[in-house]
Amino acid sequence: MERLFSNSSGRIAVSLKAVDVGDDLLVAITGGKAHIGAVAVGIKSEGVATSSVITVPAHREDRVVKGAAEKLAKKLNKTVVIVAGIHYDNITKEEIDETLRLCDELISALAGELCKKD
Repeated sequence: MERLFSNSSGRIAVSLKAVDVGDDLLVAITGGKAHIGAVAVGIKSEGVATSSVITVPAHREDRVVKGAAEKLAKKLNKTVVIVAGIHYDNITKEEIDETLRLCDELISALAGELCKKD
């Protein structure tokens, strides 16, 4: 099943697409000029969620994918892959902070929907 969420503030708009892959979950988070900036795999083992992250050089999306993968893996008790690519020209520090907040809201909305399903 595919799930779509979006959120925006000012000129910043972020979208999330989640797809079931068997019992696991694949999530793409994009905004502005979409691309692949970082990927994280989150797993839950013995009650603790951990993640592995790969970041494309000169990209900062690891700030989005690491926490999101761990949060979803822990809440859903499944393997989660998150890929993110968000680019806005001349983005300010305040807009970066707002982007991170928007992404967190999208992850929380997805977790809430999936937890209701279970």
